[in-house]
Amino acid sequence: MNRFFITLCYLVTIQTVLGQNSTLSGIVKDSLSTVPIPYASIGLLDANNRVVDGVVADTAGSFSLSNLKNGKYNLTVKFIGYNQKKTTVEIRGQKSLDLGTILISAADNRLEQVMVTASGTGQRHTSDRQSYNASQYKNAVGGTALDIVKNLPSASVDANGNISMRGNTGVIVLINGKPSFLDPATILNQIAANDVAEVEYITSPTAQFDPDGKGGIINLKTKKSADNGLAWILNLQGGLPSIKDYDNRQKQKRFGGDIAFQYKKKKLELNGSANYLRNDNAGFREGDVNTVIADRQTFFPSKGERSFDKYNFGIRLNSTYEISDKHALNLGVLASRRFQDRVADIYYTNKTTRPSTGEEISRTNYFNPNLQNKQGEFYMLDFTYQYKINAAHSLQLGAIYEYANIYGSTKNANIENGVDTVQWTHNKYTNPLRGLRLSLQHTWALENAELLTGYQLRNDKQKGDFEYLASENGTNNLELIPEFTGKLNATNNIHALFAQYNHKLTNTQFSLGLRYEYYQRDLLLLNTSQEYPYSIHQLYPTFNLMQDLGSGWSWKLAAARRVQRNNNFELNPIPEREHSETLEQGDPELLPEFTTNAETGLFKKINAGSIFLNAYYQHTKNPIQRVNSVYADTILRRVFTNADYASRYGAELGGEGNMLPWLKVNGGINVYNYKISGQVLDYEETRTNREWVYSINAGLQAEFLKNWGAGLQVNYLSERPTVQGMDSRFVTPHFNVSKAFAKGAITAQLQWQFMELGNWGVNEQRITTFSNDFYTTTNYVYEKNVFLVNLKFNVHKIGQILKLPKSEFGEKEF
Repeated sequence: MNRFFITLCYLVTIQTVLGQNSTLSGIVKDSLSTVPIPYASIGLLDANNRVVDGVVADTAGSFSLSNLKNGKYNLTVKFIGYNQKKTTVEIRGQKSLDLGTILISAADNRLEQVMVTASGTGQRHTSDRQSYNASQYKNAVGGTALDIVKNLPSASVDANGNISMRGNTGVIVLINGKPSFLDPATILNQIAANDVAEVEYITSPTAQFDPDGKGGIINLKTKKSADNGLAWILNLQGGLPSIKDYDNRQKQKRFGGDIAFQYKKKKLELNGSANYLRNDNAGFREGDVNTVIADRQTFFPSKGERSFDKYNFGIRLNSTYEISDKHALNLGVLASRRFQDRVADIYYTNKTTRPSTGEEISRTNYFNPNLQNKQGEFYMLDFTYQYKINAAHSLQLGAIYEYANIYGSTKNANIENGVDTVQWTHNKYTNPLRGLRLSLQHTWALENAELLTGYQLRNDKQKGDFEYLASENGTNNLELIPEFTGKLNATNNIHALFAQYNHKLTNTQFSLGLRYEYYQRDLLLLNTSQEYPYSIHQLYPTFNLMQDLGSGWSWKLAAARRVQRNNNFELNPIPEREHSETLEQGDPELLPEFTTNAETGLFKKINAGSIFLNAYYQHTKNPIQRVNSVYADTILRRVFTNADYASRYGAELGGEGNMLPWLKVNGGINVYNYKISGQVLDYEETRTNREWVYSINAGLQAEFLKNWGAGLQVNYLSERPTVQGMDSRFVTPHFNVSKAFAKGAITAQLQWQFMELGNWGVNEQRITTFSNDFYTTTNYVYEKNVFLVNLKFNVHKIGQILKLPKSEFGEKEF
């Protein structure tokens, strides 16, 4: 009887244990940005790969599976645009098992080539960023990452390639989460558009990010392997002859190509690319300037060629290796070269009068041939080591080293009557940059939350050597002019400590962060031994909130304090004679801009895509402006200075989706009111300028007939106020038509860039500034109706179609 009772109790105990229901939970995040991925699909399979349960993550990337019995399971995590992640899970009677953070990496866009389609993949929104699939911007094919960025709803790019986000020119660019010391246009022009999978615009960066850049952060995610194996993609581009060359001296050359590969095998992943792009542009410039000095007013209207010869090429390699479940390494290399010649051959008609009497004092015509060259080699090496201590704690150590060898020259002459040389000048400089970033970050996984803490070091050094040579008797007698010559050493050091708390609930996620920085800047003019030190302690708080409202609606609220630090070009006090009518100079005592940002927005997922509406406010102290003053009767001094303050409030509306099964639309409009005020230079009056500004980026992409497609993309930027005047509107429409061959393995595309069928003023920009002693307005006209032909080859897919022969016996023997 006792044996029977003991046996019965034992069986009941076993049955009770086996019958216990366990709960399995976790959070899905992007492997690069560590941002939660909402609506990821989670599947749980048993040992025989039969589906046990499945769930979709919430807006915070969190998921939970209940009523699970003991045993071994295979957990699968999927999300469109990301690689599938598989994890083995074993339940041994735990009441709850928290897997912590599950990282998934962005997938290669080759998914589109096998006709996988889904709604809502073009854009994603989280509490701190907007993510855009690069493949929706077909007009960027064959170009650079800058051609993708300028199509983002919040972005605008002017005629000189200056990027602004929500009207702010201060933007930081990351490549796969890694920052660069270079200016945005330079780094974006080094990455081929075909190598970019996704672009993130981080509008309200959290405390773990560098607060530099009042316009936020642009993060480029390059293409990676979707599955095991090797894949190649090759793109070739050629330009048709110019429709109008504005009588420029040289013919424009446009051609290039890029090749990218992705390789993945078990725990090793390699990807890389190489690209070359020659993209000359014809152009014309027409200006009108007058200055007043005492009772002398000088007019010097001008017109002539302003064209560009430019090319860039580079290579990018990145490798990731998972040593074990606890250890992972990442190593990346970027090397590139950029070259640009700007020709400005301008004809001037000078006239000097006496305003009090109207008397003409003198009149002179002269020709100003001007050649400005900029070039450089750029190298970047980044290393990351990740160590997962246990389920709750992990460490990440990172290092980035960057070297840029930047140099160039400006050759300038004033020639009267076609033969008499009044003056020759030659500016030349070398300006190498060395930069180092170190970071150490600790992640502590808590229940429904995580705490990030870390230290970051940023150090960069730039040594500039600037020489100005001039002659009144020809190019063979150039002499050094000490007034415009000098050597400059600039050093920036930043020590940062940060803490960031991220919390997730069922329908809510929020983060609080605080960043402390000590910033030290040192400038030394070697020729005068004059020093310009600057240092400051600052706190940068951040707050982000995302609320799932149900029915596809989400609401966000964010606020942050940021800084726009001065670059060395703005600080350089050594004058440069860029061309006949301007003398350019920086100010070594410029102050950084400090900006407070706040925004709120709504995001709605719809069957055919998504829409969003954001409202924002920004207030900036010490806004940096480039202003003019009179240096001589025919020369304006162009310098950087701080105004008192600037404010901006506005809203952006955008979205993407399928209007019809064969027609996709993407776009956005950004409208803001901008006010800037302050005293500049030695002018006594306080200048205040205020205007409404808007930009529109919109595109249509149609897929019709069999393997045919066509698209139209329009970028429009309205007039913008400055502290001394106004910059005109800027519009650039682009059209493309494409045809796929060989089951999509080859795609041919014809691009019609800067499309103008009438007199719309396409690809033109007028810049106007004035004060009581000068007025200047210049219209820059860039080449219109540029035609390019692109051929894209998916080498892996071509090999599959051709079924290339192989040696059966050789393969076996090998």
